[in-house]
Amino acid sequence: MPQQFYQKLLDSLSAGNAVAFRHFDTTFTYADMNNVVQKTYGYLEKESREKVIVFSSKSFESYGAIFGILLSGNTWVPMSPTLAPNRNLDIVKMTSPKVIFADTDIPEAIAAYADEQNIKIVSLASLCDAQSPREITLPDFDGSDIAYIMFTSGSTGTPKGVPMTHDNYINFVNNCLAILPFKKGDVFSDAHDFAFDISVFYLFCFPLVGGAISPLIKDADRFFPLNFIEKNEVTVWSSVPSVINRIISLRPDMITQSPIRIMFLCGEPFPLGVLDYCWRNLNIENVYNFYGLTETGVENFYHHCVDGDLERFAPFGFVPIGKTLPGNVADIGENNELVLSGCQLTPGYLAGVGTDRFYEQEGARYFLTGDIVEKFEDVWFCKGRMDTQIKLHGYRVELMDVEVNVKHALNVREAICFVTEKNSRQILVAVVSEEPGREFDVESIKKQMSQDVPEYMVPDVFLTRDSFPVNQNGKIDRKQVRSLVTDKI
Repeated sequence: MPQQFYQKLLDSLSAGNAVAFRHFDTTFTYADMNNVVQKTYGYLEKESREKVIVFSSKSFESYGAIFGILLSGNTWVPMSPTLAPNRNLDIVKMTSPKVIFADTDIPEAIAAYADEQNIKIVSLASLCDAQSPREITLPDFDGSDIAYIMFTSGSTGTPKGVPMTHDNYINFVNNCLAILPFKKGDVFSDAHDFAFDISVFYLFCFPLVGGAISPLIKDADRFFPLNFIEKNEVTVWSSVPSVINRIISLRPDMITQSPIRIMFLCGEPFPLGVLDYCWRNLNIENVYNFYGLTETGVENFYHHCVDGDLERFAPFGFVPIGKTLPGNVADIGENNELVLSGCQLTPGYLAGVGTDRFYEQEGARYFLTGDIVEKFEDVWFCKGRMDTQIKLHGYRVELMDVEVNVKHALNVREAICFVTEKNSRQILVAVVSEEPGREFDVESIKKQMSQDVPEYMVPDVFLTRDSFPVNQNGKIDRKQVRSLVTDKI
């Protein structure tokens, strides 16, 4: 399967003068992109199965570099410049890359570590200027080889590396190509950074259907997404539902004929109110909800929304995650926990951590997702988390990870974090136990934490208590802590 997939990808890059990238008046053709792909391939031609980091924003060159890495038989590791510097340094240390391709300045600590470890740092601009393009000859792909590595929040305060094989992720991409009604020339949005695994959807689908990618690059693109959609004539939109909520908050009563034909939402609960707005106000015909995890190849369930869903699922208030995608096997374990198996399941975390999340039964490997599910007629609903892992603005976050970093920043013994809503917005709250009367500068704490964790993991609100209530087992009673401080938020 990998050989055929990459041959199709390679063939798709020879579309000549067709537009491959657009951001308002800035466009690049497939010939331009193929030139970057061939130069990246030429640089890596003698390397095989090496890890290659792409430290980039959404520059045109970054897309070609990713394709070049994979087509050369190496492993792509996305790393976002917006992530906390110390977090990115952890990623570099855990992956030991051969090369770091960058379209922006590398933080000093990472540059120093790379020099110490003989890791090459290559500017994508310099690569495109100096490297000669090389005609691509595909290597012999093994489906079990690692194609890319994504990182998720970890409960120990450091990120967890999730390697995905060619067979793992290609099954998901092929499912999308088979299920979604794409057309040649479709314009795909790119609303999230490459380190968020929804990127796998648009990154591969756009060339394979002869379409174009249109990234949200500027703050204005994100603040006014509908303007971006209209100006760039986006026909395939993919994001978390909260991005659509932003449109609703800006233009709640607007009715327009959106250019979007396919709405691909995932990453967090999909409220029925958002579905209603997509249909009635944006006139989008094909609206889909997808569900999955980084460890299980991006997405494992999907639901194509149809007439009657608003009434049918009114008791739940949300769109279901739907039915399993081909190649995935779902079951309900103890305490209604979703258990997943199938060809998209990762071989396991880097460094052998988190082995307790996997088990074997009758010759098959299974993954304990930690999500509580319920079957309703022929579809599945996700009802929340069993543990302290949550979805925050579409990102999967271990609250224990946040708590470790809060305790480090404040030098306190205990910290409890939770997410609540205020003014229809998700709020991350940290409650710390400290000496009575002690004061701290919230802005200084946020600034300090931003060096170690992503911005979305820095609490919006900090509250204090002299002590935390405990349950009959002597453990901190998280629910009671939350109830005791709710009126202070």
